[in-house]
Amino acid sequence: MSFSFLAPLFAAGLLAIGIPLLVHLVHKERKESVAFPSLMFVERTPYQHSSRQRIRDWLLFAARCLVIALAAAAFMRPVFARPARPLTAGAGAREVVVLLDRSLSMAYGDRWATARRMVRERIALLARTDRLTLVPFDVRASAVNEATAERLALGVALDSLRTVDTGTRLAPAVALARRILGASKLARKEVMIVSDFQRSAWDLGDEVRMPVGTTIVPMDVATDAVSDRSVRGVEMRRDVKAPNDRVIVTARVVNVGSAVKGVGVRLEVSGRTLERRTVDVPADGGATVAFASVPVPSERVPARVVIDPDAFTGDDAFHFVLARAPAIAVLLVDHRDAVPERAVFVARALAIGDQPAFEIKAVRSDRATPTDLSGRRLVILNDAGVPPGVGATALLRFVRSGGGLVNALGEHASPRTWPTGADSLLPGSVGTPLDRLGEKGAVLGYLDRSHPALAVFGGARSGDLSAARVFRYRPIAATNGVLARFEDGTAALVEHRVGRGRVLTWGSSFDGSWNDLPRQAVFLPFLQQLARYAASYRERRASYTVGDGVDVADAVGDGSEGPRASGAERFSVRAPSGARLAIGGADSPGALELREAGFYEVRRSGAPNERARIVAANPPAQELEFASFDPLRLSGALAPDPLVASTETAADPAVRFIDQEREQSLWWYLLVVAALVLLAEGVLGSRASQRRIQPR
Repeated sequence: MSFSFLAPLFAAGLLAIGIPLLVHLVHKERKESVAFPSLMFVERTPYQHSSRQRIRDWLLFAARCLVIALAAAAFMRPVFARPARPLTAGAGAREVVVLLDRSLSMAYGDRWATARRMVRERIALLARTDRLTLVPFDVRASAVNEATAERLALGVALDSLRTVDTGTRLAPAVALARRILGASKLARKEVMIVSDFQRSAWDLGDEVRMPVGTTIVPMDVATDAVSDRSVRGVEMRRDVKAPNDRVIVTARVVNVGSAVKGVGVRLEVSGRTLERRTVDVPADGGATVAFASVPVPSERVPARVVIDPDAFTGDDAFHFVLARAPAIAVLLVDHRDAVPERAVFVARALAIGDQPAFEIKAVRSDRATPTDLSGRRLVILNDAGVPPGVGATALLRFVRSGGGLVNALGEHASPRTWPTGADSLLPGSVGTPLDRLGEKGAVLGYLDRSHPALAVFGGARSGDLSAARVFRYRPIAATNGVLARFEDGTAALVEHRVGRGRVLTWGSSFDGSWNDLPRQAVFLPFLQQLARYAASYRERRASYTVGDGVDVADAVGDGSEGPRASGAERFSVRAPSGARLAIGGADSPGALELREAGFYEVRRSGAPNERARIVAANPPAQELEFASFDPLRLSGALAPDPLVASTETAADPAVRFIDQEREQSLWWYLLVVAALVLLAEGVLGSRASQRRIQPR
């Protein structure tokens, strides 16, 4: 054991001992004046004095110097340095962490077999005093064993591992290895990374360096050239030429490697092949395959596009759900006096939509009845006001129960067309029309593109609503929920809620009489997006990506954002591998995490005979990009950081020195002694002052 200081530079503080020295040497003796009646009979004698004196109070001087010395020593952080004593026998004991990549790309060729062979060879080299932790990782990382040198147990753990269909992330695995090595008491450390080092897996930040004394051993298994074909995506479009509901399925095939001709591609629905085609794919490129339209079943059924097998079969199929596109039932109400040529603008704009489709029932305001609201999710009052036959009460009940309402305020939508009971369906008071004919029309000066109702215009080249000219509009007195304003600040589009329903109010018309909006290219996406949002439409995805978390109730629902199933509702899920999962309830996950590619069958618990709803999952696209990075880049990023203190017996003596000083905290005791000496100095100084002022 040796004694040393952690911050010896503070020894310069000992120079402050010169301060009490100067105080004692420069101190002048005080003289008391004594009144004397007369000096005529006293002989004049010169007073001898000296500006510098010798030290007379040695004890007081020593106390003051000791206070300064103790304070300086405390700041120097003294420590009794102890030699490192590893908890395990043998100075050569090593803590080993093996990070084994088991993502989908590792299933290519013989990569997985090579990776397992490398790990077995490392296990065989373990000494009796070594310890090894096996950490398989994909997008997550977890240790499969406690640190051990038992080769049999490690071999069993390795044999139990398989590749999975998920992507790759390095950060979780590196963080876990850093934590394991940091908690180790062994002086020697090693982290071995066995991977194909995909470029898409790099997500490391700055805080990734390993503790001091760590050896980084990257093992690259991606030594062969990749040649792979995969189905990356499927698109479904409604066949508008077909008399019945039919869809056209288009698949995208991507090739990595040299060009290939005549690749077979087939479309399967419910396990039955409907059509087979061939396609030529260029080198490191892609091609699309369009199949003939297929009838849409009434229920959601599993479907997939499959290509001829190649060396890597994990991406040869794309799974999706084939189902009738959800349709929004719309009640379109036109004013009884509406011009037929102009009343068709809204109906035609919605009829073109196929994602979702719109089932439109058009009626005149004088013929609408409450029964027309049955089964509808959206009502569009196209310059019609509240239909007298429907009435305010029925319309309010419809909206409060979750229905949507889009209201266009045109020539006929004056305040008198709104009965008193329907005031809550307007966002505020509506004024008389403002004419902007002499100014070549008004334009939209503000648009909330972040709002879902207008998000379609948030991207580049998505259309410019300000290109439309509005020659006449009704001012809306609203301060909240304004989604668009004219350039003069008047509210143009306002949203407000009534119960569970959404109401969107447009201050002009949709028929082209007050504006030229129907003649603009943006009219169709504008009106369709307003209809989707007002109807609380939520798109049902035909497929998901492995790694996604899926709300089962949403995935198998009807696409509505209406009342949701309670959190206590439970589902039984059968994974593609056949495993059974419980979702929902108090003791089960609230969402389904997709860990396999294929079809998940979802049933409500307690209803074993219920028809299963299908959720399709596919490998993440980035995992199918086989471009890699140089493993030396990872070695440089993980190189040990001298500032990372791992344990009391770290390999770096300086790091161990810091930890030992923290445990001893001798500086605190020195400050306590300095405080006691300072108190004694006060007592000594008081007594010395009293001796000097006493008369002789």
